[in-house]
Amino acid sequence: MKDSQKIAYNTIVQVIARAVTTLLSLVAVAYMLRYLGVEGYGQYTLVFAYLAILSIFVDFGFFLLQVREIAKHPEKEAEISGNVLGLKLTLSVLVFAAGYFLSLVFYDNPIITTGIFLGAFSQAAMALAQVPVSIFQARLEMHKVAVINVVSRAIYLGLIFWGIGADAGVLGLILMTAAANIVMGIISWVWVNRVVWLVPRWDFRYWKEFVREALPLGAALVLATIYFRIDSLMLGAMQNDYAVGIYGAPYKIIEVILSIATIFMSSVFPVLTDALASNRARAERIFQRAYEVMHLTAWPIVLGTLAVGTPLMVLIAGGDFAPSGPVLKILIFAVGLSFIGGTFNYVLIASGRQKYLTLPYFVATLFNVLANWLVIPKYSYTGAAATTVATELLVVIAVWILTRRELGFLPTFKIPAKACLSAGVMFGVLWYAHIDNLFINIALGGVVYIAMIFLTKAVDKQSIRELIRPT
Repeated sequence: MKDSQKIAYNTIVQVIARAVTTLLSLVAVAYMLRYLGVEGYGQYTLVFAYLAILSIFVDFGFFLLQVREIAKHPEKEAEISGNVLGLKLTLSVLVFAAGYFLSLVFYDNPIITTGIFLGAFSQAAMALAQVPVSIFQARLEMHKVAVINVVSRAIYLGLIFWGIGADAGVLGLILMTAAANIVMGIISWVWVNRVVWLVPRWDFRYWKEFVREALPLGAALVLATIYFRIDSLMLGAMQNDYAVGIYGAPYKIIEVILSIATIFMSSVFPVLTDALASNRARAERIFQRAYEVMHLTAWPIVLGTLAVGTPLMVLIAGGDFAPSGPVLKILIFAVGLSFIGGTFNYVLIASGRQKYLTLPYFVATLFNVLANWLVIPKYSYTGAAATTVATELLVVIAVWILTRRELGFLPTFKIPAKACLSAGVMFGVLWYAHIDNLFINIALGGVVYIAMIFLTKAVDKQSIRELIRPT
């Protein structure tokens, strides 16, 4: 099977599963937003923004490094995965315990501190579940991950419904989220044990080497998570729960959309790692195709959301969250930039050059914190959204320069330009038509964009045949 076919198969399976899980998640979020209201959801957002920063110290880049190492040394799959599991288990206890006690110093709101305690179990379960997921990804068996995600999201939706019906409040919904993630972790572990006996290992010498190798990537991910999450924490400290809620609702949608890029690049990463080690020309082709797919995906999402952002927020979250519409229209540009920048990030990591990511992410984090400190008092959540976009732009420029300097990879812009043009025409049609119905807008936009990418030959019949026909 061709590289493009392997990537396409895993991506298509995951896209179908993601469509299902996205629908389930959006339904859960919609009910949650309406139940909690702006301030209640602001508290929920604060809890998980705080925990997300702690979580990255548990993962610390181990997920991608585990995939890369298994792809290189499949015969050591059990040894690598067992040690990563033991390491993450140890870090989960240390990091989340320390994080909880620090929260007692930072926050005097018992809802926030108790929520952090309960949510820590959720984040720990997610971190540990990534170990079996890494095994499936390295084996290019992402259909198994797709099944796990669909089942876990269905359980999550059921628990959220139950919590709202029982009037469980913010803490009850955090507990429901934790329960769903724990179930996901158990399912993942049971399934992976059919192919690999996965138990914690305590080889401290291996841990030392693994952490040393992961350190540059981990540092970059810590910084990236800080600049991605710190805005919500700063809004909470400098404004109020209402501001966090208005900002947190579109941010939740952004997180769902960002998973699309992660799905695709997760399929690309093992193939790209193998190609970089054996055939540079093949690696360049894979990189170029991934870069093109990211543009083809990003531009319609960005300009489509720009056209329907406010009605979309009202549909999902209710009228109280209408002020979140303009925030979503700003943040969506960060999504487009993240899609494109992710291609450069993954190729640098696959080539073992993750150490070069630390400096640009440090600069980006410093810029983000300082900019938020300056703009939040005056512009609140709007200023925080603009800062996120500016920060993401800095990162994309930096990783583009690094990829060109370290690998000599310079993508061509023919297909990205056609994708941008096609999305621009789509936006123009939606703006000119000025249709009030959201679903008609989405359908019309999809038809126009698909027609344009075929008309401009951004995607042609030969490309489709390459993806679906075996060699």
